[in-house]
Amino acid sequence: MHRDRAVTAWLLLGLALLAGCGSREDAGGGSVTSEEDLLVHEEHTAFSHVRIKDRGRVRSLCFVKDTGAEVTETSLDLDHPERLVVPYTRVMFASFFFQFPPKKCLIVGLGGGAMVRFLRHHFPDCRVDAVEIDPAVVQIAAEYFGTTPEERARIFTEDAFDYLARTDEKYDVIYMDAFLKPGEGNDSTGAPLHLKTVRFLKSLHARLEPGGVVAFNMMAGPAMARDLEAISRAFPSAYSLQVPKRTNLVAVGTLEEKHRPREELLRLGRRLDQEFAFGFSLAEVAEQCAALEALYRPGQH
Repeated sequence: MHRDRAVTAWLLLGLALLAGCGSREDAGGGSVTSEEDLLVHEEHTAFSHVRIKDRGRVRSLCFVKDTGAEVTETSLDLDHPERLVVPYTRVMFASFFFQFPPKKCLIVGLGGGAMVRFLRHHFPDCRVDAVEIDPAVVQIAAEYFGTTPEERARIFTEDAFDYLARTDEKYDVIYMDAFLKPGEGNDSTGAPLHLKTVRFLKSLHARLEPGGVVAFNMMAGPAMARDLEAISRAFPSAYSLQVPKRTNLVAVGTLEEKHRPREELLRLGRRLDQEFAFGFSLAEVAEQCAALEALYRPGQH
């Protein structure tokens, strides 16, 4: 019953937030109207239909669904390219509660490279690898968003499943943020099905440094409850964080045997807020944190 009430609460929240949606959604589960947007570029890639639009000094990469609805995958503040504009990207850095400072990170799903730019700006010694299956998106990230390979930022153009199977690299944090066009091989939100199985998620353990974590961007959809359960089964400790005023979640899986109390995460968030200027509050991120164990561990629901 506890699990059923929790899942129902997430679904009701999603319906309430979607009630006033305009014509463009963002990857954080909200929406914005597009009447003031200036179309900069549009193309059909081998994997998706994409548009790039400017609104004032903010540039966005949008994926277009068959219905014509646009989902904003990333946004760039042209005056402050290191700033995280889309809300879910800030919540992804709940990873800092478990692994800080990051020394080596993997980002699965490049988009326009917002998280790459954030990490390279605030942690210049951090090694950042990104894997993107769509070569057109890699080119778009370079041409329109200024995200290019450099000495400490590598970009691999291939399926993340294949990359993770062949590499011997280990990471402090793996950020799972891969979305394509909904359809064959992907769920209704565009998440690749082969990157969501318990077997694949458990395989990520071997790609983590001691104390390493995996953070997942999870779009609202029919499979969300099942995906949360898979993450909870794949990691000894797992957490969910609601993206404020959006319908999606961020989940964090760790190899720690016991989950940490939210009060501990709040204290750490406040300390990091005092010591660093990330452009958002990690204490506010911590307030959204809840352990998944009580909902999804066998025998506890």
